[in-house]
Amino acid sequence: MHSHLTRIRLAAVAALAIPALAGAASTGSPAAAQAGSAQVVTAYVLNGSAVTPINTVTKKALKQIQVGGPCYAMVITPNGTKVYVNGSLGGPGVLPISTATNKPGKSILVARTPSALGVTPDSKTLYIVDQDSNDAIAVSTATGHTVGFVPTGEAPVAIAITPNGASGYIGVADNTVTPFTVATNAPGTPIKLRYAPARFAVTPDSKTVYVDGGASVVTAINTATNKIGKRIQVGAGAGDIAITPNGRTAYVSTSAGVVPINTATNRPGTLIKISGGDIAITPNGKTAYVAAGSGVVTPINTATNKPGKPITVGTSASNIAITPHGKTAYVTSSLGVTPINIATNKPGKLIPVTGGAGLIVITP
Repeated sequence: MHSHLTRIRLAAVAALAIPALAGAASTGSPAAAQAGSAQVVTAYVLNGSAVTPINTVTKKALKQIQVGGPCYAMVITPNGTKVYVNGSLGGPGVLPISTATNKPGKSILVARTPSALGVTPDSKTLYIVDQDSNDAIAVSTATGHTVGFVPTGEAPVAIAITPNGASGYIGVADNTVTPFTVATNAPGTPIKLRYAPARFAVTPDSKTVYVDGGASVVTAINTATNKIGKRIQVGAGAGDIAITPNGRTAYVSTSAGVVPINTATNRPGTLIKISGGDIAITPNGKTAYVAAGSGVVTPINTATNKPGKPITVGTSASNIAITPHGKTAYVTSSLGVTPINIATNKPGKLIPVTGGAGLIVITP
């Protein structure tokens, strides 16, 4: 879901929450927790039916926000004012959460089966991908009202918006990607792939979209022409994709490790033999962190593509996010959230989260 202007991935758009063991959470109010600082960064962690805010200064979990379940999609607006999560309170739909109060707003009941969420860079429009109606529904974040529709093929599952806010891309289970123009919500000609697209990453200059779907290739799409470029062989089980802030390298998790791709040539580099998983890159672009289900996080030096010493964070590490100042990485697992000091690569004390932790987003 993490340099979210340069990286749009399924973890920040739609993913399965991980069932977990129960843990204890603090019940302090968000106002009290953030008193004395108007810029406290908050992490939001999703489990099956609730969202848990975490104060990144005190590293304490705040009172859980019940949203109904099952929940598997969460996104935060680039301006940091709202978190959106698919939930069932008041009926199936999407629930907005104010980051100022940590209170849920009125459910947006426009989609029966929301599968993915995306937000434009100006934070004005939320896109709700609906598998039931086979479209993406454009919703005003100011009013919660529908402002447009983007028709797709059968069973859309993922969405990406380019950093310049001009275009969007919707992954569809019929092995196509539907491009659309954000200003008009007009769809373009479906882009045919050889697999069902599930994850996207967009270069910071908005010129290239990288897409994979668990196959052995990553496909590059030229956003100016919406034509497929070179199909990049990365090995079986292609998963998460993350792009460095300078746009020079894309990192792809696979069954055998992590493959760096030179975005200028679209040539894959030498496989980095570590346990693959969710990827987050520091704001300065120097380190990529890979969270593996085995309970370890491996740092990769992006200048050399050499892995560092694995960091043990507990069982079933699933998702990772990095604070905007680049000082701390937060890793979710079946027991809660583990902070990692980026300067030392040392894990801190586990932050227990009732119900466990899955997806995570952090205020910018």
